[in-house]
Amino acid sequence: MNAKKTAVCAVFVALLIAAQFCFGMLPGVELVTVFLLCFCYAFGICMGMIAATAFSLLRCIIFGFSPNVLALYLIYYNLFAALFGAVGKKSVPPWACIPPAAAIAAVSAYFAAAGLPVSAVYAARISAMLWVIFALCALICVASAAISFKRKGGWAAETVSVTVLAVVCTVVFTLLDDVISPLFYGYTLRAAQVYFLASLYVMTAQSLCVLISVLFLFRPLVTIFRMVKLQ
Repeated sequence: MNAKKTAVCAVFVALLIAAQFCFGMLPGVELVTVFLLCFCYAFGICMGMIAATAFSLLRCIIFGFSPNVLALYLIYYNLFAALFGAVGKKSVPPWACIPPAAAIAAVSAYFAAAGLPVSAVYAARISAMLWVIFALCALICVASAAISFKRKGGWAAETVSVTVLAVVCTVVFTLLDDVISPLFYGYTLRAAQVYFLASLYVMTAQSLCVLISVLFLFRPLVTIFRMVKLQ
């Protein structure tokens, strides 16, 4: 890797750490996903995984060293970088996001109506956020169907497809944490269930944040990163 690529990765990792530090105290607000997604999409798998690994290690200087969190970040963000680096090489067809978006919409509507076994303090908030996720995913399905029917791709098709994929990855992040942390700390099955239920509020808020941020920031960020790449 030449000096230019090294400098780009260094500046980008600093941006990721700054974004997490500035918004880390706000539950559910998560901008690392949209920045890393767009970087990997523009620069590819190799630079994406280098940035993901450096970020996972260097954030320990600010947020402290926790083996389970470090393992979670190294596993998840490297897989994340590989996924979106590969997706960036080939545009995703507009109809590809309809099945996962429809599934997310259906699950969100079900749990928003049925409720979740969580604290009453969070129940109403989770229900409201789930209805918002349902509405946005339903809108994405309609937009994707319209784009596919007209057989037009471009930025609109890429944006809706990548947005749904990013939301799915955000859910996977929480589920992976729900496996790694209980195993690391030796939780009982009951304690692991409580840990999972406690994570649902943050997972829902983060999914909503990722959905909105990727939907609106994907195009401008990828355009900026591609301009940097061409310099």
